[in-house]
Amino acid sequence: MLPNPANLMKGNAEIPEVEQVGTITLEELHKYDCKNPDRRMLSLFGIVFDVTSSEKSYGKDGAYKEYAGRDITLAIGLMKTDDQWLDRFVKMEKKWTDDAKGWVEYMESKYPKCGKLDKWDEDQETWPELTDEEKEAINKCIIM
Repeated sequence: MLPNPANLMKGNAEIPEVEQVGTITLEELHKYDCKNPDRRMLSLFGIVFDVTSSEKSYGKDGAYKEYAGRDITLAIGLMKTDDQWLDRFVKMEKKWTDDAKGWVEYMESKYPKCGKLDKWDEDQETWPELTDEEKEAINKCIIM
């Protein structure tokens, strides 16, 4: 389970200047995954953030290493860390959208914006809905 972004915000540290990448494709974003030693990026609502400064979170041994190089919007909205929710461009329910938007302010306070993911320029009404099986999987709770 991911923490509430409001609880993570501390005083605004200085956000570094980074090279802008402009509008990029998902395939290009994938090049900036946790294994990239020089630069790591992720996308949230199509805003590309440079997360290179957070090796502990997005580096090869980071807590959220699977997020580097990916669009995380649906995963963050669902509060799920599974790979199956990454790089998914689907019609999102209002609750999921609202939850994901809560993370944008946090990301903006911590990481520099460096570009835009082209997929978000598409008409989102044409994106598919999650299947009934996927919706059921979202609501499952595993007790250990």
